[in-house]
Amino acid sequence: MDALKILSVFAPIALLGLAGCSSTTTSNRGKLAPGQYEWNPERMKTGPVLVVVSIDDQLAYVYRNGVEIARSTVSTGRPGKETPTGVFTILQREVEHESSIYKGAQMPYMQRLTWSGVAMHAGDLPGYPASAGCVRLPLEFSEKLYGALRLGGTVVITRKGAAPTRSVRPADILLASRATNPDNRAVPDPSGKVVWEPGKSPSGPFSVLLSYTDRRIYVWRNGVQIGQAPLSIPSGASLPEGVFLVLDGTEPPDPRFPGVTMRSWSVLSLEGGSSGGNAVEAVRSGVEMPKEFRKNLASLLTPGTILMTTNGSSNSSTRSASGFTIMTPEAQPE
Repeated sequence: MDALKILSVFAPIALLGLAGCSSTTTSNRGKLAPGQYEWNPERMKTGPVLVVVSIDDQLAYVYRNGVEIARSTVSTGRPGKETPTGVFTILQREVEHESSIYKGAQMPYMQRLTWSGVAMHAGDLPGYPASAGCVRLPLEFSEKLYGALRLGGTVVITRKGAAPTRSVRPADILLASRATNPDNRAVPDPSGKVVWEPGKSPSGPFSVLLSYTDRRIYVWRNGVQIGQAPLSIPSGASLPEGVFLVLDGTEPPDPRFPGVTMRSWSVLSLEGGSSGGNAVEAVRSGVEMPKEFRKNLASLLTPGTILMTTNGSSNSSTRSASGFTIMTPEAQPE
């Protein structure tokens, strides 16, 4: 029922909780039999939804505004046709969908993660990885999840189980400041080409990639790159890698930034990426970008926005491995 051809948006990753953040998981993690699921939307009724699929656990976890509201058994790709790990955006949704590769194969409540064939959908759950790359879900659960998600929603697929954590000291990552650098190291003014072309994609899902290797920040909206800018990072800095999700609601103002709306972030750490302390504050205080670009970017920041920070590269001239793609949305085929 699944596509043979798969594409990993990131190199294989495992996700762990970041030090300095508070856990928002509420499940008792009791064992689920194949086909079983838990659905408790009353735990958090509003806010952006994040789905985390663990291949090792053969479970999917659903978080709304950083709080776990559901989990379910799944069946991911079998040996030789593994489900790719990475951070994905929901590209297409159909209640009734037929596979274009396996003619006649039905994929109810399909939510596409790649145009090359990887999706979440209802299917058989034997209790072990058995698909051809997709994430199979129980039928009733897939219907509920379909109702909870929207186009542009975020799905993280990892080898290991993980729970997102909430920033302890909320801070706007996009307001980097040398004044709060924890080690008082000088951060030079960023220099290089700045691109800001929001007219290329006036609306749609909004995501940001911050590459420490490229020393650049990239911005996409609805799968179209609308901006990029240089970053300045202190020499020898060790900054956290992770997936940061802007949560709904506001926090008390920060006196360092009068008049700026402060929000909390839900954080998933990439394996080996945390340098300790509060991850949001570490990123915020450890990088500097052009001020005008930062203002433009902050104007688009809304609950549900994804920021990815990584030591990997999105630049072919600095990429360490061929075919290594980071958060570059796939164009829909003609």
